[in-house]
Amino acid sequence: MLITRTPFRVSFFGGGTDYQEYFSEYGGCVLSTTIDKYCYLSMRQLPPFFEYQNQFTYSKIERFNKPSEVQHPLVRAALEYLPTERIQIAYDADLPACSGIGSSSAFAVGLLQSLHALRN
Repeated sequence: MLITRTPFRVSFFGGGTDYQEYFSEYGGCVLSTTIDKYCYLSMRQLPPFFEYQNQFTYSKIERFNKPSEVQHPLVRAALEYLPTERIQIAYDADLPACSGIGSSSAFAVGLLQSLHALRN
């Protein structure tokens, strides 16, 4: 089992200047820091005893066989980018989603880190 802990961040200014459409024309600069609140992901191989091949648990439970069946857009994109079979992913955090504290970014970083680690 893999467990990641990714810190949330606070941006003081410059948010949005990290988009290629913006910084390629205007440049960009962001000042941010992390705080002592975290996003946690646990990941393990799912045993072959279930009728579904994968499970993702967050505010709901998604059971699926192919990444294209996942409703959560970040998980779907990550599993299409780094295909992994028979995986169980669970998400928890110190702060609620959509809090404006970079929860989506922290989740994406932790998810990709876990998938890369699982694949060695």
